[in-house]
Amino acid sequence: MSLTSGPSRDLLTIWTIVLLVSGQGFRYLVGVAGYAVLAIATVVLLFMAFRPTWRKLKPPLLIGSFVGLAALTTLWSGTRAITALAVVTLVFTTAIAFITARGTTSGHYMVLLYRGLQASLVLGLVFELVVAIIIRHPIHPLVNDFSRVAEEHSSDAEIWWSHNLLFEGGPIQGFVGNRNPFGAIALLAAIMGYVMMLERRVSRADAVATLAAAVAVHFLTRSATVTVALLYVVILALAAFAIRRAPVRWKRPISFTTLALTAVGGVLTIKYRDLIFDLLDRSPDATHRADIWAQVVHYAQERPEGWGYVGYWPIWSDPYKSIVESTDVVAAHAHNAYLDAWLQTGLIGMVLFLVIMVLLFGGTWRLVERASRGDTFIPVAWSLLAAALAIQGLTESRPLVEGGWYLIVALFCLGPQLFTLTLVDEELVHYGSRDREPPPRVRPRG
Repeated sequence: MSLTSGPSRDLLTIWTIVLLVSGQGFRYLVGVAGYAVLAIATVVLLFMAFRPTWRKLKPPLLIGSFVGLAALTTLWSGTRAITALAVVTLVFTTAIAFITARGTTSGHYMVLLYRGLQASLVLGLVFELVVAIIIRHPIHPLVNDFSRVAEEHSSDAEIWWSHNLLFEGGPIQGFVGNRNPFGAIALLAAIMGYVMMLERRVSRADAVATLAAAVAVHFLTRSATVTVALLYVVILALAAFAIRRAPVRWKRPISFTTLALTAVGGVLTIKYRDLIFDLLDRSPDATHRADIWAQVVHYAQERPEGWGYVGYWPIWSDPYKSIVESTDVVAAHAHNAYLDAWLQTGLIGMVLFLVIMVLLFGGTWRLVERASRGDTFIPVAWSLLAAALAIQGLTESRPLVEGGWYLIVALFCLGPQLFTLTLVDEELVHYGSRDREPPPRVRPRG
């Protein structure tokens, strides 16, 4: 089988998604150096496999602007070597997201994305089963290079890969070694499974099994962030299906009402966060996140141009070292993508990142507003994924790195390239693709 053949490209795309989404798990398994080897090999194979098409592709202006700004921060970064390495990683992550998303039709790519998320979900469950049935005790990362760094900066920084709590009802951490990212994987896989089932691109049994696994993982991870994101995703999904069935004159009012209510809900969530976190059995400060955010804002205000893009924090250097020492929490990121973008890339970087997220959701939701019965469900998936990533960014910085950034770039490339109030690409509304690829459905479904 040729490397440039369709099946080879598909397998490489799925593997890339798994590697990026479950990156922390692979670093726990083979270490940072081993992960770097896997990543480099994957990038080389991807460029070889997609060689006939990737040279013709051009990245969207906003994505290119953010990456360019990140690269520019190397000039004034306090950790230039780390920034240079992080920028190279960002560039290649952006490139492979663009290449894999645009290297095939939109519908087919969404199936591959589903398979990658599904595989990541199953990998996490299998990992916890192996720990519970075979190992039978909590385990540390097999390669603890980051653990050693963490322990140097905190007396209570012991890192566990799994606490062996699967049969005790959780919380479990999955292959990624963290319940919040594992819960986010479950949510994204559930969104894709349901939409791909509606599109008739996967069997009902396949999608139902994925949904069941995702629900189980959600309850076993007990992630407050994902629970809040799930509520908003469900509301948006119900609104999307209502819009598809509504007469044309009612589509915009339903859409605006939904967005207004979710905005009000967001304000109320912030106002009553103590009560909400108490109901979810989590601390009101979101597990020390409030202390971290306060420190991040403090240091971000000191340098409006940013401290230099670093992705994951080098906690042995300032200001990251000072943040860790002030909060007594070994954090590898700000636990907020928007604040982290401010800290690392300055005010301009934060604004660019906010604009990317707003246009990503706004542009795809505009397609949902125009859809009717019989149209593709793919824009619904784009909107729900964008919403989930935007909400995840409020308590995690992962949308700025690895799998999170990969998904943002891929979705941005697939959806509308410009967001306007009047102009909408009808090909995307009806088919979810500019290639007029009709979804393989037997009959229209609302």
